[in-house]
Amino acid sequence: MHDDPDAVTLLEAMAATLTDRVVPALHDGVQHEARIVANLCRILARELAESGADRDMFAALIGHDGKRGDLAAELDQLIASGHAPPDTLAVLLADVTRRAEITKPGYTFTDGT
Repeated sequence: MHDDPDAVTLLEAMAATLTDRVVPALHDGVQHEARIVANLCRILARELAESGADRDMFAALIGHDGKRGDLAAELDQLIASGHAPPDTLAVLLADVTRRAEITKPGYTFTDGT
């Protein structure tokens, strides 16, 4: 049986090909642009690998399931009304940290410091 590669695997392969084979063959500004595209592929791969994490955190915080956008809007309303659940700050900080790590791994202090 042959399983097709998933989107994360494909994006990682694209980034590796760009970095290892295409970038060295290019010059000046075009080389820089290819590095940017390779980095975007890696960011998308990490984002896809983490998909649903923020929705799951918001659902647990609010106490029911739903679409990510609906949960975020409901949480916004709870915060604006002064009725945010007790762990709201911790969940929002975890979400921001998760997103920063997707964009630039190692950028945040993820060891609790």
